[in-house]
Amino acid sequence: MTTIQQKCWLSGILGFNLSQEAYIQCTSLIYGDVMHQNRYSQKKQSRKARSKWGTVIARYSKDGEIVAWQVRYPHPTESGKRVQRQFKPWQELEARKWLEEEKYLVDLQHKGILTWTHPTLRKREAMQEDDKTKRDKVKFCDYVNWWEKNYRLPNGEDVAGGTRRNLHVDIGHFMPFFENLLLTEITPMIIKEWYDAPHCEGPWAFRRSCMRLKAVLESATKAGLDGSASLLQFNPFIFHIPPVTPHELRILAESMPTYTRLSVFFSTLVGGLRCGELCGLQIRDIDLDKQTLHVRHSVNRGKTDRGTVQYGKTKTESSVRNVHIPDAIMPMLRQHLCDYCDISTPDSPVFVPKRSKIMSQTTLERQFAKARIKANRPDLTFQGLRASHATLLMLQGGTLREVMNELGHVSEKVAVRYYQLTVAEHQSHIVDTLARDFIFESSR
Repeated sequence: MTTIQQKCWLSGILGFNLSQEAYIQCTSLIYGDVMHQNRYSQKKQSRKARSKWGTVIARYSKDGEIVAWQVRYPHPTESGKRVQRQFKPWQELEARKWLEEEKYLVDLQHKGILTWTHPTLRKREAMQEDDKTKRDKVKFCDYVNWWEKNYRLPNGEDVAGGTRRNLHVDIGHFMPFFENLLLTEITPMIIKEWYDAPHCEGPWAFRRSCMRLKAVLESATKAGLDGSASLLQFNPFIFHIPPVTPHELRILAESMPTYTRLSVFFSTLVGGLRCGELCGLQIRDIDLDKQTLHVRHSVNRGKTDRGTVQYGKTKTESSVRNVHIPDAIMPMLRQHLCDYCDISTPDSPVFVPKRSKIMSQTTLERQFAKARIKANRPDLTFQGLRASHATLLMLQGGTLREVMNELGHVSEKVAVRYYQLTVAEHQSHIVDTLARDFIFESSR
């Protein structure tokens, strides 16, 4: 002890009275010595925590309590950097165990046995894998029940009681077939099996149930509002059907009413128009001089889908497009405009219905349903003609970008998955031609 410390100690024992200044000096010296000893002990303990590879360091609060254990070791691939992780005060054993496990992984990296990755990246990948495992175990019936419960109008409002009742009935038509499957187990082949089976509910109810099933599966391909990944990578409700042949197209056209006959040619050979886009065509959308068709509208029945048919927006913004009208279509187009349309009124429809102002999709699809039976192609729809247009363009040498522009798509995945159908005869022809040309060149 110093002389001052001895005096302070004696004053406490013998009851000496010190001035305030002397008392503060005395206290500072005594407790300062204690604090110095505490810091020394903490530093000594930290040194004991060091090992030959990496460190486990105790972090203290101002009160001298351990608040965390910090583990660090040299970065195995970037010189001068360190990898570190922090553990709770009661996790000293976990911290030392983690350091040993990391040393093992780094040793495997140095020996060329395993590629080391940063612990943060490993943790993120493990969480993603865990999420994927959970997503893969979602039952179809559970997801459909959630989808039905949260079903809303496009503007976010709840649907009317009658609409929700119809929704429940539509789901009941397909639920018994799929309810025991996981969501990820539903494939296009399984859907095709259900589609081809007998349906006692009738054609119109069956059509609605198909639309509901497709909507449910499409919803599962979207990311969650909380940022969670989608449950399905793509919608399995797709049927890869062969493109329509020239002979089948001729029978389809001949089987349609004369005032809508042009629609099958437009859908197959001009822009792959959807049924709603065909019904939404107006006189001002056709430029005969430039041989251009402007796709600007579709038709619908309003927000509740119960009103009169009206012009509306196209399915997507990219669906608004300008497409070329082929030379071979121009004569029948001119004849159609002359026979059935009021060309003096720009906003009059191209396909004029018999009993209303605007052609409805229901009417046009009903006419096509009869025509496809006569053409012996019960699998065809206007969507099938649209897919035929894309496939035939590619077979004629059109690029994927050109096909996407023609059909109004922005996603290559959609174009390839839904429309680039494989034609076996064409593929065989390409392979035969390739082999013949190579053998011919090699023999020269």
